[in-house]
Amino acid sequence: MTSLYNADDAGYGDYLPTFKPTMGLEAGYHFTLFKMLPMGISVQFANNKMGQNYRGFYADSTSYYAYSRLNYLRSGLALNFGTNPRRQVALAMSVGANIGFLTGYQERYELIRYNNDRLILDINETDVTLNDTAEIKGTLTSPMYNKTDMCAFGTLGLDFIIAKNWVFGFYGRFDYGLSSVENQSKMNINYDTEPSSSSNYKIFNTVVKYHGPTDDKITHSTTVNLAYGVFLTLKYRIYNKEKIEFYYRENSRYNHD
Repeated sequence: MTSLYNADDAGYGDYLPTFKPTMGLEAGYHFTLFKMLPMGISVQFANNKMGQNYRGFYADSTSYYAYSRLNYLRSGLALNFGTNPRRQVALAMSVGANIGFLTGYQERYELIRYNNDRLILDINETDVTLNDTAEIKGTLTSPMYNKTDMCAFGTLGLDFIIAKNWVFGFYGRFDYGLSSVENQSKMNINYDTEPSSSSNYKIFNTVVKYHGPTDDKITHSTTVNLAYGVFLTLKYRIYNKEKIEFYYRENSRYNHD
């Protein structure tokens, strides 16, 4: 589950559950610290989809549905800990941080009127389409979201040995953004009309997103990426079995003495 977490937006109650997938690759080196604590360092690469769905109502009896979709390529480092990796089932956990590079985004807003007639504003990066009584194209003068995003994360789960070198993992994971994803600079929409026209786009000049009043003196409070859920892994281990068995046998004898 993902969220564009903002305390004011969340408190207002317009958030809907939002589910987005993430796929990635990880490579690491594992060792034993102080002859007793299995540890590892790993690097991660992922195609990460984030976002938020919204549904709300206005005082004039109209309502709205909206969503934000953000796509990132992420690269990060993690410290790994766990119990004896030779066991058929082993506990594993990790903590780390990553940086995400925004590869694209979409913002869609639908105002639903009494007779189900709709005004639709669709923004795909800086390309704008407004549908009301007619379709109008336009361009956003500044991107809505920042190009990079830092996140910290933690995982906890189990590893299952399913073959000599293959390990299946089942984990819970929590990611939390360390900086705001929203671009708070001034932005306009320039419409492709005859004659040309322009309007201020003040989506982040409100206390609560998609709710007025809007004012240049108002700044939307910090909004961060947040995600939590279950993820599955399939790992291929490269190791010297005889060396590892000898190490643990000798270490066990050392601890016993």
